[in-house]
Amino acid sequence: MPPVTRARARKSHQPPARKQTEKKQTKKQHRLTADEQEMAAFAPVPETIRPGLDILFVGINPGYTSGYKQLHFGNPQNYFWKGLFESDLIPEPIPPEQGHLLHEKWNMSIVNLVQRTTRSTSDLSAREMREAVPELCRKITANPPKIVCFVGKGIYQVFANAKQFELGLQREVYEFDSSATASCPPLQPGKLEQGKFAYLFAMPSTSGRTAAYQNAEKLLFFRQLKYIRDCAGSGIEPDPEHLQDIGPRTRSRYFVAR
Repeated sequence: MPPVTRARARKSHQPPARKQTEKKQTKKQHRLTADEQEMAAFAPVPETIRPGLDILFVGINPGYTSGYKQLHFGNPQNYFWKGLFESDLIPEPIPPEQGHLLHEKWNMSIVNLVQRTTRSTSDLSAREMREAVPELCRKITANPPKIVCFVGKGIYQVFANAKQFELGLQREVYEFDSSATASCPPLQPGKLEQGKFAYLFAMPSTSGRTAAYQNAEKLLFFRQLKYIRDCAGSGIEPDPEHLQDIGPRTRSRYFVAR
């Protein structure tokens, strides 16, 4: 009996199906046109401030995106609004377009050291920043907050004319006594009677261009700030050891003016 032979299966000439990979769709940031940049350059961002704020944030000046949108920290790459939520300073995440809620619901506000809108902070001269300090002092004294937070080490360096300082809660406080306002800023080395001073807090810039600190490190400063706010609201002195525990530990935080 002849052996039975089986027909070989024909090989398919179709190429094997490739796994489809989903490409992440990234939302491109709108780049301002020359006309939009010109509009932004002459559009200072509105400020809303009142006495008794828990925190008054101080930015350096509006960038073109913030100026064009008329929003504080309006660039989507800026960590400011995320940091507020992730540190529980605010109970819900908000975009820059809802920044008015900071003042309306959570008793915080934002002002700038310099009102002029620029492409970059490097476009500001040291003289222009120094000359803006008296106006900032006027705003703080006329609308006493519990805490003044400088969002950028360079802002506090100019404000306090600090040769050497440490990021975080400052040793000096801002005195509201009218007799002290002759000096600008009216800083005192010790704590005063409750309601007659504001704590001063300096943190890194939240700009996406600030490479020295990652967002995870910036968040630690926001958490320190929340702790100080909670203490100030209860009339309790912030504990330096607790501040150190919840703050950054990976590097020296001293900066020397050059």
